[in-house]
Order: sequence, then structure tokens, then C-alpha cells
Amino acid sequence: MRMLIIELRKGKRTGIIPAMLSVGVLGAVYAFLNYIVRKDSLLSLPMAPMDVLLTQLYGMIVILNLLGIVVASCMIYNMEFKGNAVKKMYMLPASVAGMYMCKFLILAVLLFVVVAIENLALAAIGLTCLPQGTFQPDMLVRFTSYSFLTSMPMASFMLLVSSRCENMWIPLGVGVAGFLSGMSLVNYPTNYLLIHPVVLMLRPAVAMSAAPNQVISMVAIAETLIFLLGGLWMAKNLRYE
Repeated sequence: MRMLIIELRKGKRTGIIPAMLSVGVLGAVYAFLNYIVRKDSLLSLPMAPMDVLLTQLYGMIVILNLLGIVVASCMIYNMEFKGNAVKKMYMLPASVAGMYMCKFLILAVLLFVVVAIENLALAAIGLTCLPQGTFQPDMLVRFTSYSFLTSMPMASFMLLVSSRCENMWIPLGVGVAGFLSGMSLVNYPTNYLLIHPVVLMLRPAVAMSAAPNQVISMVAIAETLIFLLGGLWMAKNLRYE
């Protein structure tokens, strides 16, 4: 708990907390503006109103979330390399793996807050703008959990990359490359591409239904655990030189 408090204080200095909250607010504002501009064309699509609300408005929101994850994961570890701070931790009664876990928890909570803010905006749109009787709160809750779950592999992967790269431009470049390659591959129907964290994160946005896909959910959980455990193992066993 003490280390988590310390990491939260570090988070204030790195700026990841306001940065991620800004992503959530921007995503919510975009959802409102997008629906206002495209209301008639969206509702004319051959889809159920809830599917339109959750999938068609999620496309740009998920891109904002993706960029937010990339930037936040770079920022959250960058200060640890200044003045060789992370190397000095090995001489202190503190666990580098514990620090990594705390950073992961902070990033995960911030990401959940971002997704919650955006989906609250979708809820407001659904309650006020969808045809009467078509808004389904239970579907919104499931989609909120689903979109958060499919975002976690990217968050855990970027944190792992950031933790091993002293130069912040390297994980930033990895994130941008992942974004570009994921955008080009997401529309391929094969499930083998789900190994790509960005493809996994974008799948809810290109689906025709807001119903959670069980295969995608299971892959997301597996990838999140693999990247998290890999990062913890590296933090514990591979010392920074």
C-alpha cells in the first residue's frame, strides 16, 4: 500500500492522471458531437439502435484511448530512468517488481475511468436521443466491460515495453507502429490476428453487434496476464544496466 501511494504521488508529477482524464473527456465530447452531426445517417443504418450507439460511435473513441495508453505508458516509466533512479532502487528496501505492479494498477484504474466517462456519455445519448424504448442499460454495462477488457492487453504490453526502454521515443515508436499495423489488419476476419494487441482493442469498433465476443474476451484476458507476468518477471530478474 505504501508503494502504491508513492506511485500515485509520482503520477501527479508525470502528468498521466490529467492526461488520461483528458482523454476520457475528449472521448465523451466527441461522442456527443459525432451523434449530433450524424444522427440521421446513423439511425438509418440496418442495425439495432443500441448497436449503432455502441459500435459506430466507439471508432474514434477507441483511437483516442489507444493514443492515451501509448502516451501514458511512456510517461509513467520515463521519470524512473532520470538520474538512474530505477537502478538505485535495487539498493533500497523496495521491490522493483512491486513498483511495476503498482504502475500497472494505476494505469488500469485510469483506463477504466476513461472508459467509464466515455460510456456515461453514450448512456446520456441513449437516454435522450435514441428512439423511445430502445435504450438497454444492461447492454451498455456489458459493452463498457468488454471495451475495457479488450483495451487491457495494449496497456499491459505498452507498460512492459516502456519498462525496458530508457529512451522514451522507443516505446512511443512501438506504440505508433502498433497503431498503424493494427489499423491495417483489424478488418481481416481471422482470429489469428488477435495476437496483435491493437487489433484486439479495435475489434469492438468494427463489429456489427455490441454483444461481447467470448473468444475475443478470453484472448484479451490471456494476453493481459502474459504481458503482465512477463513484465513482472523482467522487473524481478533482469536488472537495469
